[in-house]
Amino acid sequence: MKSAEKDNLSTKAYEEIKKMILSGELKQGQAVSINAMAEQLEISRTPVTNACQKLEYEKLLTIVPKQGVIINTISIEDACGIYELRAAIESYNAKRVMDMMTDDDINVLKDSIKKQTTEVEAGDAHAFMDEDHFFHRYILSKNMNHELLSVINQLYDRAYMLGIKNSLSVRLNESIEEHKHIVAALEKRDRQAFADAIEENILNGFRSLTRRYLV
Repeated sequence: MKSAEKDNLSTKAYEEIKKMILSGELKQGQAVSINAMAEQLEISRTPVTNACQKLEYEKLLTIVPKQGVIINTISIEDACGIYELRAAIESYNAKRVMDMMTDDDINVLKDSIKKQTTEVEAGDAHAFMDEDHFFHRYILSKNMNHELLSVINQLYDRAYMLGIKNSLSVRLNESIEEHKHIVAALEKRDRQAFADAIEENILNGFRSLTRRYLV
C-alpha cells in the first residue's frame, strides 16, 4: 500500500473515531478493541492504531496495550481546567480583536445566534453545540496564532463532550442570551464589557455543569 493511501486511511479513521467520541456514540469510560473499530470502519488495524495514537495525544482516549482503548472520562477537575483555560484565552483574545471586528463580523455573529435559536427550538443539542463553537471560534479567528489555535482546538473537542452533557434546553437558552450580551457589548465597542461577557458565558457553562455533572 502506498504511503499516501495509508495516510488517507489513517485520517479517515481519525475523523470517524473522533466523531463517534464527540457525539457520544463511544461513551466516556467505554472499552473498545482496535479490531472492533477496524471492522466497523472496514479498514485494517494499522490506520486505526495510528488514529488512536493521535486521539490519545489529544486526550480523548487511552490506549491499553494488547486490549484496545478506553474512551477518556472527563472529571469535574478536568472540566474546571478546560473552562477556566477557555475563559482566560477567549477573554484575553476579545480585548485584542475588538477593534478588528467589522459590522460584517457582527452580522455573522447575529446570524449564528439565530441559528442557535432555531436549533434549540428543534431540540438538536449537537447542532447547537456546533453553532456555539462556531460563534466562539469566529471571534478567536480574528487574531489567533498557531500555538493558541493548537491549544484551543483540543479544549474545544473536550468542551464539546462536556457541552453535550450540559445540554438541557434551559442552559442552551441562557447561553443564547449571553451570546446576545456579547454582541451588544461589541456593538457598543466596550472592550471590557465584551471580554467580560465572553468570560461570563464560558464560566456560566461550567457553573451549570457542576450543578448536574454527577446526576
